[in-house]
Amino acid sequence: MKKYIFILIVIVFWSCNDSKKTNIESQKVVKKELRPFFDSDKIDHYYLNFSEKDFFTLVTKDNNTKKEKEFLNIFEFEFPDTIAQKNFEKILLNHNYKKSNISVKQQKEIENVFSEKDSLQMSAYACVAEYRDVFIFKKKEETVGIAKICFKCGRFQIVGSKLDTSGFGLWTELDRLKNIVRPNSKS
Repeated sequence: MKKYIFILIVIVFWSCNDSKKTNIESQKVVKKELRPFFDSDKIDHYYLNFSEKDFFTLVTKDNNTKKEKEFLNIFEFEFPDTIAQKNFEKILLNHNYKKSNISVKQQKEIENVFSEKDSLQMSAYACVAEYRDVFIFKKKEETVGIAKICFKCGRFQIVGSKLDTSGFGLWTELDRLKNIVRPNSKS
């Protein structure tokens, strides 16, 4: 009888160890190559320093001018909705967005953030978007994609990608992106 109990314990112990091995092996994830959202050779970043007070004053104003409405469409809404929008960079500059100097290393890091993921981003926003950061992706000086980011609430708008961008927008990605383009920023 003791012999059977010993054999049973050995079998149980051995199978538990074997299942741990299986669990560890199943947890190993083969990291696939991340495909960038855009086939680009240059990324331009634009940033707007615009206070909450100024924003509130503008949105509560009774009659906005044509220029103010255009600004609100960029800052808060889905403009542009295609990459075919002509002179978008001039429009940004006209609304006081400033172009950042981005190194080749930073461009590579930005491209890695704007790439296909296996993760699922859950869309739950607690604020109105304030698109202070705009990324323009170019290939041979032609715009191939635009991404607008609100670091405050995690909203984003990506235009021009042929890949599924629905997995984009995890807070870890957005924090990484913010640290690349605005490392000393608190907002």
